[in-house]
Amino acid sequence: MEEMKTLVFKSAETSSSCSGGGCGGMESRLEKFQIIFNNPTATYHVSDTVYGYGWVILKEPIFVQSVCLEAIGEAKVEWMTSSDIQASDEEVFNYTTVLPIKGDKDCSDDLLHAGSHYFPFEFTLPAKLPSSFKGKHGRLRYYVRMTITTPGGPHHERTSKFAVISNLDLNKEPDASLPVENDTFEAIGSWCCVAGTVTATLRLDKKGFAIKEAIPVWAEIKNLSTRRICSTQVSLIQNVTYYSFRGRFSESSTLVTIHKGSVAPRGKQTWQRELLSIPTVAPSHLRGCKIIDIQYYLELSIKPAGIARKVKLPLDIVIGTVPVSTVSSPRTSYHPLPSTVSDNTCPYPFFEAVCDKVCLTEKVCLKHNMIPTAPPWEEDDDIP
Repeated sequence: MEEMKTLVFKSAETSSSCSGGGCGGMESRLEKFQIIFNNPTATYHVSDTVYGYGWVILKEPIFVQSVCLEAIGEAKVEWMTSSDIQASDEEVFNYTTVLPIKGDKDCSDDLLHAGSHYFPFEFTLPAKLPSSFKGKHGRLRYYVRMTITTPGGPHHERTSKFAVISNLDLNKEPDASLPVENDTFEAIGSWCCVAGTVTATLRLDKKGFAIKEAIPVWAEIKNLSTRRICSTQVSLIQNVTYYSFRGRFSESSTLVTIHKGSVAPRGKQTWQRELLSIPTVAPSHLRGCKIIDIQYYLELSIKPAGIARKVKLPLDIVIGTVPVSTVSSPRTSYHPLPSTVSDNTCPYPFFEAVCDKVCLTEKVCLKHNMIPTAPPWEEDDDIP
């Protein structure tokens, strides 16, 4: 898993967009501008309420017209064909509000004195949002953008990403609780010299599995040829399909693989409920997004010795967030923002007295053995 997203952005490390008479005046008076979430991992489930605040430290007083907050969820896909570039985008969530300013109202604008200022916000995620996702040719991400508008400019802004986990109840999915099976009977060898045949069967007790659940795999391979089988393996594969207005494009990636040894000529190999663990991935289908679709399947791969193509046996599965025939476990709740804060320190319970360059998220996760329950993300330079 990639390194957890850092929630603290120093003013010198984050770019600002300006209009009007340049950025120098605002930058010289702005010591710190951060967006902080109440959840240290910035990971939320659908229907959760997201709490957070913007933290600003000023070196000198400034007049402020407004502080605007935008919470955005967007999907983008792009791939290249032999003739052109296919691309599409979709907005899946948008929340915009103007935050109250507690300043000295000596004139039409609010005067913010030197020191710390806090701009709390909260919004509720809809119940049918798709999960965060990042692939090679597309992504679906969520982020918060806060903009401080001053008279005549410049305008200063910060962005901070958060992750969303959608809900896919496997008890409501057709055939999720039923056993599934697939088999094959294929000849192996080169086109001029067939060495015999191989039969294979791949079977599961059910079709639907929850994230981080282990899949018990049963398989049987019979080598009816005169050629040795070098190795066998079962892989969990994610297949992603991207859609544009003029076409679609699919890509597959192997997530987890378990291996077995060789099979002698006229021999047999049996898999007795070998466990394959599902990593933290987006649920199947990615419902709520029209331009990205996600499917999963297991694949039994048999590699004969010498010059011969592999024998591959696929078996479709569904990955969800609520296991079959069980009730979802209660999620960890996070307190909303504290009512009192003090200058020069990040308010409890989100951060302790630590250096600005150290993210407390890492300390919290190590102390409580927490792991983010959403697909990891990378810091992108292309957030608008």
